[in-house]
Amino acid sequence: MSAKVDKLRGRVVEGSIAKAIIYLAAPIVAARLLGSIQESVDVIFLGRVGAEDLAAPTAAQPLFWLFMGINFGITTATLASVSQLVGARRYEEASKTAGGMLAIAITLGLASMLTMIAIAPHVFKAQGIPPGVYSLALAYTLIDALSLPFMFLLIFFNNLSSGMGDTRKPFIASSLASLINVILDPILIFGLGPIPEMGVVGAALATAISRFIAGGLALYLMLSGALGFRITPVRPWRTLAVMAARIGGPVALQRVIVSTGFLVMMGIVASLGPVAMAAYNVSLAIVHVIQSATFGFNIAVATVVGQNLGSGRVDRAKRAAYIGMGIIFTILSLGSIVIYLLRGYLVLLFTNLPGVYEESLRMVELIAPGIPFLGVFFVANGIARGSGWTGIISILGIARLWLLRIPLAYMLVYHYNWGPDGVWASMTISNVIAGMAGAIWVLSGGWLKPAALRIAGLETR
Repeated sequence: MSAKVDKLRGRVVEGSIAKAIIYLAAPIVAARLLGSIQESVDVIFLGRVGAEDLAAPTAAQPLFWLFMGINFGITTATLASVSQLVGARRYEEASKTAGGMLAIAITLGLASMLTMIAIAPHVFKAQGIPPGVYSLALAYTLIDALSLPFMFLLIFFNNLSSGMGDTRKPFIASSLASLINVILDPILIFGLGPIPEMGVVGAALATAISRFIAGGLALYLMLSGALGFRITPVRPWRTLAVMAARIGGPVALQRVIVSTGFLVMMGIVASLGPVAMAAYNVSLAIVHVIQSATFGFNIAVATVVGQNLGSGRVDRAKRAAYIGMGIIFTILSLGSIVIYLLRGYLVLLFTNLPGVYEESLRMVELIAPGIPFLGVFFVANGIARGSGWTGIISILGIARLWLLRIPLAYMLVYHYNWGPDGVWASMTISNVIAGMAGAIWVLSGGWLKPAALRIAGLETR
């Protein structure tokens, strides 16, 4: 057991930092890219059905990610604790900690599914979702909810494995989900043989089935010991609960509050009509392709920071943070230039619906400049996750939406009559400010202590 984990650890705490980050990030970026392509396929197919079907997932997704925010708290605590324990070569404690966190994740996944089903109709009515979109969005959400526990398992597994220094297995599980989804999409959306045409409901079913399979595979890999040690759900103990609350609590709270903010933002977009909602969906699908890098480097930097802090290599952890921010800013700057120059061709891949095409072009034009700064903010989040010091960055995440984006969007849309441009401009401004604030926090160095080991009383002084 220790030999396999030792080998993974050696790649992270020794040798070239840039190489370690890229080595860890590449499979996650590839998996996210496949995921973005799968999301794009959804949008392309639904764009051929109609504006209401295209708008329905846009209305449904903020509620889904509201509950996923709870899961991100547990996965953050897991990544921080396991990466630091692996860095300190305390493998038995890492295995036991992962088992306790898994038990919490399973419980929260089931509770979140039931709660999401119960509140979905009330949330959509409060948002003022247009009547033509409401029934489709509700059907999409209820199917989405059934897959929530399996998505919890998949994300938990991805973070656990990555924290140990293995991002290849998360690539396999996530890519499997994306490939199954892409295969099922046209069959269930447009129908094939005895299978009727189901439109957006078919898209939801394709996504749910892919999550059932990938989440089941993730659980099998954890229970079988494929990660290097066997992960068995165990009853959480006091220190674990404190660790989950202090490290994961701020992240979960941030995600829930931010997801609630996205529901408010969706209400603003919905008030502008189905065309604006559809354009929002199309444009985000394009942007998410180049943003695939942010997820990969977020987790890669978190792992490198966590393991190096755990092993006492503080200077190496600091250098990893700076290198990670520099790499992501460069990649996303180049990517933003590409999508800006090719925006006409890219939007046409998704839709040629009158009004939606033009509005999608405008959204890409306005949000492209803020993408590199959003990448820096994501990497700063990764640094917080790896170190376990999640409080300040979580506050910045909440401020990005509630103190910047929502007030700006409301003012520009309703007081200055900018229409959809007000929403798109508020996104860019909030991302630029959040990126700069995140970089300042990283440079302050307040995160250069292994929080998980400190809570567990294992920090070496």
